[in-house]
Amino acid sequence: AKFPQENSFRSFLTENGGSLNAFTEEQDTTYFFEVSPASLEGALLRFASFFKAPLFTASATNREIGAIEAEDAKNRQSDAFRLNQLSKSFASPAHPQAKFGTGNFETLSTTPGADKVSAREALLGFFQQYYDASLMALTVVGREPLASLQAWSTAFLAA
Repeated sequence: AKFPQENSFRSFLTENGGSLNAFTEEQDTTYFFEVSPASLEGALLRFASFFKAPLFTASATNREIGAIEAEDAKNRQSDAFRLNQLSKSFASPAHPQAKFGTGNFETLSTTPGADKVSAREALLGFFQQYYDASLMALTVVGREPLASLQAWSTAFLAA
């Protein structure tokens, strides 16, 4: 991996006046970051490494499962979340809409473990199966000319 340190992207952004976040919806996941203009090229290079050579360390996987469990516990207290789950109960059981909409400790750790697969192994398998450049879109906004932004994106994200 070009950036073998677990938090190198976050550290780079913090050191350069930036931040990052992500969210997942029914059909997609959105990752976004901002950084000082002079650091955009370096940030984009590090961002691309998430998709070209993800680390998926066991410790990071476990921390993320904990964060997802906490978010699920919070969501279960939300009327909007409950109404969404209620609407899912009316869908045909064979339709993806009928499935539980978020993860939790049970779905992300206990269930894979029962199949003798670690959460990390399941995550790696999911990444290999579903993370495909042809299914992704990238938007880059910077002060550089469009040709430069396109060249960086192509160079950093090309297979």
